[in-house]
Amino acid sequence: MLSLSYGKIKRKNIKSKKGLLPNSFDTYQIVKDGIIVMRFTDLQNDHKSLRIGLAKEEGIVSPAYTCISVGEENSSAFLYEQLNYYDSVLKQFYKMGDGLRQTLSYKDIERLNVYIPHIEEQENIVFFNTVIETIIGKVSTKLTKLNSVKQSLLQKMFV
Repeated sequence: MLSLSYGKIKRKNIKSKKGLLPNSFDTYQIVKDGIIVMRFTDLQNDHKSLRIGLAKEEGIVSPAYTCISVGEENSSAFLYEQLNYYDSVLKQFYKMGDGLRQTLSYKDIERLNVYIPHIEEQENIVFFNTVIETIIGKVSTKLTKLNSVKQSLLQKMFV
């Protein structure tokens, strides 16, 4: 079983006692690598969670999720990044929800205006973004270590 948590699709151990499990998995959706998974429930309560994820493995997900796939002429990683931008930066989906529990469905987003360049450009953009995210991760790790050294040196100064 797979679950969407803060923009990442994670494997959930159904034998674990943690969390709630359904009585039946009959209505669950099968997803494969490259499927985009979106959680558009309770938009009014949670403005921090990232609601878009990209499946990297096969599994099943809750029927509450909206799942989409793209054809071979497009990159699922590119569309995921586009939708993630709408979610994490623009907070677009919070503006679109309706109803008592403020939810969206595929019908609500199917006409979302998303720029889709040619497949080669999509792949180049995804590659560039991956390189940038890797650099940011390394710099963040280095910054954390430097802050730790700084704290240690400050403590030694005043002991």
